[in-house]
Amino acid sequence: MNIVLLGIQGSGKGTVKENISNKLNFEYISTGLLLREEIASNSKLGLQVKDIINRGELVDTRIIMELIFKRIRNNQKPNVVFDGFPRNLAQAKELEKLCELDLIIFLNLKKEDAINRILNRLNCPKCGLTTSVETAKNYICPACGAKLVKRSDDTVEAINKRFEQYFSETYPLIDYYKKQNLLVEVDASLPPNEVAEQVMRAINEHNN
Repeated sequence: MNIVLLGIQGSGKGTVKENISNKLNFEYISTGLLLREEIASNSKLGLQVKDIINRGELVDTRIIMELIFKRIRNNQKPNVVFDGFPRNLAQAKELEKLCELDLIIFLNLKKEDAINRILNRLNCPKCGLTTSVETAKNYICPACGAKLVKRSDDTVEAINKRFEQYFSETYPLIDYYKKQNLLVEVDASLPPNEVAEQVMRAINEHNN
């Protein structure tokens, strides 16, 4: 089973994936995590990606597809959940060449709420966990014990630029997948446990 988590940044895709991956044994493929791993490797490509992200721009499809293809090729699990991909129609069509999608889960959240979440979020550079300033204890990752950090591109200017790109490039995917009868909408403003319940319900209903 192949699932795509679709939603504005800050809508809780990372939290949802924890429930999916842990309960249903999915391979988690996050473009954000793949890109951060490439940056951490200090490769030529990683340095290029770092510069693009720090400018608040989206990494081009060629680089994304290279990383996605490598992860799919090495995947040993029967199911996959994509987070942060595809970001536009071109990427959606490229993904269709690699695998057949079963379900698109759209985490619907207002822009204002998403901005507040992003400005208060912390990320684990080791395992990719996302949490908030309010819930983190001593900035320590509860999953792996690494020190939590704020992403360098979580600034008001960069956030607004990413949102402009989201609404112009990614948001049209909602109608694209609706026409294929693949999309299920979830209210991402609800508490995380309720969002997770809705997502699991959608997956179970699809399987039944």
